[in-house]
Amino acid sequence: GIPLARFAGGDRARFRAGHGIAPGRPVALFVGRVAHEKNIGFLLEMTAQALKRRPDLLLLIAGEGPALPALRAQAAQLGLGESVRFTGYLDRHRDLPDCYAAADVFAFASRTETQGLVLLEAMATGLPVVALARMGTVDILAPRQGCRVPADDPSAFADMVVEVLSDPAMRARLGSEARDYARNWSDETMAQRLAD
Repeated sequence: GIPLARFAGGDRARFRAGHGIAPGRPVALFVGRVAHEKNIGFLLEMTAQALKRRPDLLLLIAGEGPALPALRAQAAQLGLGESVRFTGYLDRHRDLPDCYAAADVFAFASRTETQGLVLLEAMATGLPVVALARMGTVDILAPRQGCRVPADDPSAFADMVVEVLSDPAMRARLGSEARDYARNWSDETMAQRLAD
């Protein structure tokens, strides 16, 4: 279960100011171990496609791991420049909730998750999710609440990210759905389910 209270009070303005992100800039966020199995390279390709329609988009990658040098090289090869940032490890109790709050959409392309708990963390903050529904994540994404599930293609994924970013009413609706849905996966709800 997810400790929902931990993700309820993120400070969007503080994180953006501390990382030099303009208040109105659209931010797509990935949180997790920066490893090859997380398919982060797919998100870099997606960003290259999305920039054609949203040149102000920023992909924020929060986490550390062995794929970081290769991903930095790929970002440079794609010419992403200031359109992608790697934040490194973030403290789970203060910085990570602020990071979630600072984003506009959560982007996740891993095909090999066992659970995909970061999806629920993002949803708990009211962040709309755009993600591939594969092993592990499909269990969370199947009800299609608070999320959009594109085809497994960087261009199709980019189209969906841009659509969510460009439609404030959709983003608000998905965010509200996400927050409500995450309550089904709270630590208290899961503990009660187990006790029952």
